Amino acid sequence: MTDNMKITDDGSKREEKIKRLTVGPIYPLLVKMAIPSMTGMIVSTVYSMTDTYFVGKLNNINLTASVGIVFSFVSVIQAVGFWFGYGSGNHISQSLGKKDMEAAEKMAATGILAALVTGLLIMALGLPLTDRLAVFLGAESGELHTATVRYLRITILTVPFMLCSNVLYNQLRLAGSGSDSVKGLLVGMILNMVLDPVFILVLKMDVAGAALASMAGQITGCLVLFLSTKRNGNVRIRLRAASPDRENIIKILTGGAPNFCRQGISSISSVMLNNVAGSFGSYAIASLTIALRISYIAYALVIGFGQGFQPVCAINYGAGEYERIKRAFKYTLITVSVFLIISAAFLFGGSEMLVSHFTGDREAANLAVRMIRAQCLIMPFMGFYILCGMFLQNIGRFGLATVVTMAENGTFLIPSMLIMPGLMGIEGLIYCRPAASLAALILSLAIGLGAWHRYLDKDK
Repeated sequence: MTDNMKITDDGSKREEKIKRLTVGPIYPLLVKMAIPSMTGMIVSTVYSMTDTYFVGKLNNINLTASVGIVFSFVSVIQAVGFWFGYGSGNHISQSLGKKDMEAAEKMAATGILAALVTGLLIMALGLPLTDRLAVFLGAESGELHTATVRYLRITILTVPFMLCSNVLYNQLRLAGSGSDSVKGLLVGMILNMVLDPVFILVLKMDVAGAALASMAGQITGCLVLFLSTKRNGNVRIRLRAASPDRENIIKILTGGAPNFCRQGISSISSVMLNNVAGSFGSYAIASLTIALRISYIAYALVIGFGQGFQPVCAINYGAGEYERIKRAFKYTLITVSVFLIISAAFLFGGSEMLVSHFTGDREAANLAVRMIRAQCLIMPFMGFYILCGMFLQNIGRFGLATVVTMAENGTFLIPSMLIMPGLMGIEGLIYCRPAASLAALILSLAIGLGAWHRYLDKDK
């Protein structure tokens, strides 16, 4: 096949993809777009749970707690990766809606270049400061500090690959190539799951083995994602097409700001919450780690279905098809709400069984169960909150989206975690997160409903 024939074939696939997103039946389209995204979120969730599960088999609370502490650092890196990935991917999808392929390719290359340079800088600056960083994250001394440093040092070496993977994943997904986006995550997860028991249990490398298994998975996944950009009509990555000028950098930073702020503030609050929990003992940090991993399974699937809505929203907004956006949002909200109701009931009843797979420590297990059940009380109502931030971001209302996405794990969680444990003791630690979720839901209803009428009815 000649180059001209290949370009024509890629262009035909791209045109067909855009037509399907702007004309095809909405609910089947949402399901088709959501399945790869949901798979990707499950893969990411299993990715994050794998280390906790196998390290938990060592029956050492300090080792389990170190996994949760390092995860707060990984969350910061993911926040940066999603910042560049959403910022560039959102612009790519709107460019495709306008049929401006040159702008899409330029933005794709610029996003990857930003991730690569930032990753190398973080690695170079982070390695000499590993000990201090471990203390800052909540591992002050003793066995907990030693384990955290061992895990953290290897994780820092993985940062450039983590950032590039997050950018590639989001660019592919937001351009409507959900199945290609999930392949790299799936390959990396499988490799991580295979290597974890070998490194941790067989070779007895404990947390260092967990970090090495994650590194191998991240590098392999990044390579697969990069190769995926070269087929199926996807936006190709050519670094020579990158244009890191002021205009494009601002587009990336503003377009991805809601995600960065959400994940960034989540990472900050996670560090703070680890420190608050640490005042009750290492078992409380381990309980937090386990409870958050298990509770996130339900939210991961909801976010995955919501991510199927995102390219439909962004590309149709670029094409001016506002009524399709409205119908897509309503269908998505009904679907995720039903799922959250079922998930809350299952997690509430099955929490003891689930927690038992992660720790044999009775005190840590009991606390983790109570944390999961407390979150189940608000879980059925959180669908609107999750979708509201996505909707606002994909119609270009980045300021409002940032306010909404920061609310649950930042604006409301930080005050609640600082106040409630002091007033209520361990009960305050258990209920500070559900209280923050409720406040964030109320805020999102006020902002989201107003934006709905203001921005989608303006040309009616």
